[in-house]
Amino acid sequence: MNRHPFRWDAIAFGLFFLAVLGQWAVWEHNLLSPDDLAFVAAAVLIVLGVLGIAGTAISARSDRRTAPFTPQPTPNSDDPTDDQPHEGNPA
Repeated sequence: MNRHPFRWDAIAFGLFFLAVLGQWAVWEHNLLSPDDLAFVAAAVLIVLGVLGIAGTAISARSDRRTAPFTPQPTPNSDDPTDDQPHEGNPA
């Protein structure tokens, strides 16, 4: 599964939409007092921050386990340009 790049325009539009919706709900339907809305917004930001940190930690941990295998070249004793001594070949 490939990771897609983060899109700042989508997150900015989403946050703007939620802010407008929250303000409409507070003033039109009197669901929350402005003080209650401030506490709810702070709690949501804290929860999202903790989830973001946890997601980053889990992603970093799984990336370390699945490091790609890079094969090492094996020395060729028949190569005339190889100046290093090899076992079984007198130098």
